[in-house]
Amino acid sequence: MATHRKGEAYDFELFEPKRQLEQEQQQKNNIIRLPQEQLEKNRRPKHRGLKVISMSLFLLAMMTIAGSLVYGQVRLTELTEDINTYSTVLEEQQSVYVQLKMKSDAKLSLQTVEDYAENNLGMRKIEQSQVEYISLSKGDKSQVVEEEQSQNLLTSIWDFIQQLLS
Repeated sequence: MATHRKGEAYDFELFEPKRQLEQEQQQKNNIIRLPQEQLEKNRRPKHRGLKVISMSLFLLAMMTIAGSLVYGQVRLTELTEDINTYSTVLEEQQSVYVQLKMKSDAKLSLQTVEDYAENNLGMRKIEQSQVEYISLSKGDKSQVVEEEQSQNLLTSIWDFIQQLLS
């Protein structure tokens, strides 16, 4: 490399052609000779069966997880669409129900029944002259007689407790 000298601004040695001897020495120093056994060992492909099997199983597990996630999302979307469809059907049926309920209420309203009874059946509202009062004698009453069954000791104790609590 260039050394700094007084008064020189540029190092022109960088632009000079290099000597051929220096290049040959550098090339010889870079060459590494390996024995034949080492070359054969490096040329043979290394079989790593356990690594290949473990990597294959890992990839299979990842693909299975990804597939199950995709399947779950697809199934969720299908179910959501079914719910939306059935929700609209339910709303339509509720609307039809309300309409039919209003029609039946209109047909069975008190005013409609009164009009039908007066016009078609010839009925009329009750008048005071049609009312008849009856009286019942106050002395009549009925009584049910039960045979008294013999009760055991536990039943009589239970009945006594019930009478106390009531």
